[in-house]
Order: sequence, then structure tokens, then C-alpha cells
Amino acid sequence: MKSYVDRRGFLTAIGAAAMAAGIPSRALAQGSGPTLNLGIQNTSWGAIGMVAEAEKTFVKAKADVKVFRFNSGKATRDAMIAGRIDIGVLGATPFIVGVAKGEIVGIAAAMYAGKTNAVVAAANSGIKTVADLKGKRVASQLGSATDYVFQNKVLPKFGLTKGDVQIVNVTFQNQVAALIGKSVDAFAGVEPFPSVAEVEGLGTVLVDYEDFDLQPVFLGINRPVLEGRHDAVVAFMRGWLLAVDIINKEPDRAVRIVWDQFKSQGYDIKEAVIKRMMSKIEVTPDYVPKLKQYLVEQSQDLVDHKQIAAIPDWSKELNTQIVAQAKG
Repeated sequence: MKSYVDRRGFLTAIGAAAMAAGIPSRALAQGSGPTLNLGIQNTSWGAIGMVAEAEKTFVKAKADVKVFRFNSGKATRDAMIAGRIDIGVLGATPFIVGVAKGEIVGIAAAMYAGKTNAVVAAANSGIKTVADLKGKRVASQLGSATDYVFQNKVLPKFGLTKGDVQIVNVTFQNQVAALIGKSVDAFAGVEPFPSVAEVEGLGTVLVDYEDFDLQPVFLGINRPVLEGRHDAVVAFMRGWLLAVDIINKEPDRAVRIVWDQFKSQGYDIKEAVIKRMMSKIEVTPDYVPKLKQYLVEQSQDLVDHKQIAAIPDWSKELNTQIVAQAKG
């Protein structure tokens, strides 16, 4: 237990460190630099990027790509808006806000990940259902798609309002440690952390998000990069699709790669956790038919909550040409 707590802050610093040093200035966001900077999350949602980096699929596709890790899609999006990241892996809420407030456009889906999000209660807490969270302290990473669904879809389903629970803003990477330290009673998190809690006997999954939300994860790009470096972006996508193929066609190999990635960053994590995590993601670059309506509904809710000014035109903000050209 102590060793996990000692490591728990490791990934928290990744986003700040990447922002402070090592990521070029705004020039790359204008489409002028030689390297495409890719931002991924250090969660299940970053698995494709981890595989691509480890297996050098971008190099094989003759794409010059550097991968940076962040603790959430929100942090990735903010780095994109600041011009330090060109392409980012983003959950729906950060993606929509980025499209509405910045110059971000979608170039592909990364995955559909409803099963990777879960509400986890501390072991032996007596909490058996989400309804039991009334008056309890729940860790959730504010501004994330995971938090949005927890507060706006999961809680109401169990007869609770946002005011019925104490939301504590904790990064995904620190949520298990918060559970161990008893500073929270439960967390709303993303894989691999729900599986870590279960496999290690630290927590119990109350519910995952599969029945509540599509949980699309997007590849977003800064529009000037898409317009100014078209061929480089197509090459990037070829490398990305090679990693997608590894995950879908060689799942055992993908598990080992992602497991090694987490271990290399200081996580003493069991292979069973990664295997469970990878079984919960649906990896595809394709926009499913119901996606546009989903985005309209999510956007309207963000407008109602005054988080964005207007609903983006989703017929224009989901590019399909890059994937088609990369496949061709």
C-alpha cells in the first residue's frame, strides 16, 4: 500500500512538466514546425498513443511525432488551445469546449469507452449502490467527461443531485491513493484505476458508465495544423491506424505493451489490471451514426450551463477525409 502512495503523485506532475518544459511554443500550432506534438492521457484513453509510441508506428508511417502525457483530456485541450500540442486525445466534454472556444476540430474517433468509467466505493465502506453516496465525499476530476457524466447522468439516475454529495477535485491518477488515505469515500474514475481498486481489494465498482453514456473519445487537432500540414497529418493518421490494428488484431500483444508503459512510469501494476482495462475499450477511428446527435445534446447541456456560448456545427467539425486518405 505504501509503495502505491509513494508513486501516486508521479503522473500528476506529467502535465505540468510538459507544459513548463519540452513542448515547443505556439509556433507548432500555426502548422510551421517539423514535429507534430501529440497529447495523450495516462489512462486507458491513451492506450493507442502508448502502443504507437512503443511500437514506433509513427516512424513506420514516416511521420515525425512526439508524444506527451497529461493527467486528463482537459489538460490536453488547454495545451492545444495554448498552441503547445497539435493533436490531442480528448473526451467529449473537453472536445466540445475546445471546438466551441478554440480552433479544434475532430479528425477521428479514438474509441468508445463507456465501460472504462466507473464509480468505485471504498472496500468495507458499507456503500452498496450510488444512492448510498448521499452525504459522502467523492473524488472526481472536474472538467473531465468522466465527471460530467457522473454529476449529470449517474447521480440523477439514483435519485441524487449534485448537492447531495461532496465532490472533491482529485486527478484520476491520485484517486486510488485518496481512497486508501480515507480522504474520500468513493471516486468517479477511468481505467486502469477502477480495476486497480478492484484487483487490489481496495474498492468495489458500484456501476460503470456503459448504460449512461456513449463516452466517445476523440482525436482533435488544431485547425491551422490541419490546414497547413495536411500531408504530415495524413502520415500521422497512418501511424495511428497501425497502432489501432495492433490493439484490435493482437490484443495480448497490446496488453503487454500498455502494461510495460505503465510499469516504465513507476506503476507497480498487475497484468490482470491492464488486461481487464483493455477489454473495456472499443477502439475504432470511425464516427458511429448516433455520434452527431450525441454531440448536439451534450453541447446543448453545456450551453444551458453557460460553459459554451453556442452549439458547434457538427456537420463541419468532424473531419472524415484524413482517415479515408490514410486508409487509402
